Amino acid sequence: MAASNSSNSKGAIVERVDNFDEIQSKRPKFDHSGTPIEVTQSPDPRWTYGQGVRTRGGDSAVPSHREIDPCAPDRPMISNYRLLVSGIAPRPVGFLSTVSSDGRKNLAPFSYFQVVDHDPPTFVVGFSSRAGAAAAGPGKDSYRNLRDTGECVINTVSEDMIEAVNATSIDAPPGVSEWDISGLREAPAATVRPSRGRESVFSI
Repeated sequence: MAASNSSNSKGAIVERVDNFDEIQSKRPKFDHSGTPIEVTQSPDPRWTYGQGVRTRGGDSAVPSHREIDPCAPDRPMISNYRLLVSGIAPRPVGFLSTVSSDGRKNLAPFSYFQVVDHDPPTFVVGFSSRAGAAAAGPGKDSYRNLRDTGECVINTVSEDMIEAVNATSIDAPPGVSEWDISGLREAPAATVRPSRGRESVFSI
């Protein structure tokens, strides 16, 4: 990710660097072996009721407890972000397709989405904004479109889509489609105006 003048912004979640290609070249290559999911025994097949947790190494292996006040006045936003995305893991990442009232299409990734009930099928999508965003405009396009039309498509993400979905996080100027920026392909949805992602294996 290229460096920018806003790299020290309080709202920055990703650290921006000048030599990202060099840094990435030193990392292990992605494993494309596609090892299938394997059904195994439970971690402790001999566990019985009332036994609790058998910890390797006894009490010395139990992690110490540390309390954190997420609302402390001197605690930066980025600390909460890093804590939550690492502490609540694994978690699904999706991308949301919406259409504005006047027909403009929007596509954006979401770190915070989850199914919360099956009867009826119910999902939650969390919207967050960067520092200073409120002063810059009336809110995120996805939020505004969803609020105005009541329609969206939530698309799940597979590993072969990571780069394209990540590209939709760009702050595109009005009139520029994230579909075009990412190269993701549209497919019609049966009951709502927004398109579903053709590459997504599961869309809601």
